[in-house]
Amino acid sequence: MELKKTLITLFLTLSVFSMPSLSMADLDIGIQDADIDVQVTPENPEPYQDVTIGLTSYATDLNKADIEWKNGTKTVLSGTGRTKYSFKALGPSSPSTFKITIRPIEGGDSIVKQVSINPSDIEVIWESVNGYTPPFYKGKSFPSSEGIIKVVAVPNIISPTSGKNVTYTWKNKDGALQDASGFNKNSYTFQNQAINGSESISVLASSLDGQYNATKTVDIPIVEPKIIFYKKSPVDGILYNKALIDDVSMPEDEMTIVAEPYFLAYKGSEDRFTYNWQINNEDIPTPTKQRELTVAPTERGGYATINLVMENLNTLYQKVTGKLRINL
Repeated sequence: MELKKTLITLFLTLSVFSMPSLSMADLDIGIQDADIDVQVTPENPEPYQDVTIGLTSYATDLNKADIEWKNGTKTVLSGTGRTKYSFKALGPSSPSTFKITIRPIEGGDSIVKQVSINPSDIEVIWESVNGYTPPFYKGKSFPSSEGIIKVVAVPNIISPTSGKNVTYTWKNKDGALQDASGFNKNSYTFQNQAINGSESISVLASSLDGQYNATKTVDIPIVEPKIIFYKKSPVDGILYNKALIDDVSMPEDEMTIVAEPYFLAYKGSEDRFTYNWQINNEDIPTPTKQRELTVAPTERGGYATINLVMENLNTLYQKVTGKLRINL
């Protein structure tokens, strides 16, 4: 029995020493493609924008690696530790393709990275859906508190195929807007938050074929509405060419003034507003035409201060006040 144990032990010992040994070189699998990351800044470059491509790795010291950058067939940068390359992007849908060859200091096979930068542009426009402006007003209507805003993304895509197949990801300051985002959802309509002084909306547009990626952020100002008064002539109608400012002189006969609530979230909800007119801080009956008031001179003369408060009682912040002083 003891002889049998001795023979088994001797056999195992000889087997271990007769196995081929493996060196560290035999175990080293070298630096792999996945060990080197490529970062593009900005992530989605616009046409003619400054772009930087950078290499990073936690598996090898790239500062000691030999790196060559080629744009097409032209070498644009080469040398030890050349981990970044900056350039100006071309025009819309004009790609720049780079071949980056990395030779790690550890030796082994070279790592080759391919990067294509395809500048993409997108326009983002917005409108105040219910922000009121008079008919003559030629400027842009701005949203006020609790107003409705519509934002539209217009991709600048040359390829007809890409242009018909675009997904949109909308974001505000709180993050992604899942319900507003999706295939061909190029617009987003929302009611602004009353406490915000502005609204920041971002959109990322991506074609299904991967040839187009563009992003843009737009900051939309939220303004305070204001009432401006105008004189209404029996012959010429409302004289929009001249606003009434304080210390308006009264004609010999009566005068009708019209209140225009600029930028108030008023369009489509006129019947929700109350109209509180005052003369010298005393309430007067609301006229039949609620934004018009006819004033007559008095024998005593002097000044009359006219106030108007327009308010939507269904909301917290849709309110505007106007004031005018008339020399009677």
